[in-house]
Amino acid sequence: MRRLMIAALGIGFFCASPFLYSGFLYSDTAMSADKAPAVTKAAPAVRVTRMRAAGVVTEISDTTLKIERKVKDKAETMEFALEKPVAKIKAGDKVKVSYITKDDKNVAARVSADVSQKVVKKVKKPEEKAAKGGAGAGW
Repeated sequence: MRRLMIAALGIGFFCASPFLYSGFLYSDTAMSADKAPAVTKAAPAVRVTRMRAAGVVTEISDTTLKIERKVKDKAETMEFALEKPVAKIKAGDKVKVSYITKDDKNVAARVSADVSQKVVKKVKKPEEKAAKGGAGAGW
């Protein structure tokens, strides 16, 4: 019986909560018909899509960057507007560019040197294993 009462109170509170929190029971607009409630809609946030490109720098200045990249075995030149000058990048360097499109222009948000991620594995020689007492050290 207690569980039934608790469930009934919970359901009643759940159904009444939208009216309580919206101020419907305590507001003047619920009673008066001459006032229209003010409806405000926030402007939808414009989502900016950030794209990436990688290639070789063909031309660079304080305001522009041109790279040449290969897409399906075809060379393509892309031009980017720079918001600020890029240091340590010169023509002939491999770069990665993160950019957005504003007013039909590619605007570079980030330019970084493309460093190949070659992992060099250190191969232990059998003599080193034997000296450290590893497997095959005199068994």
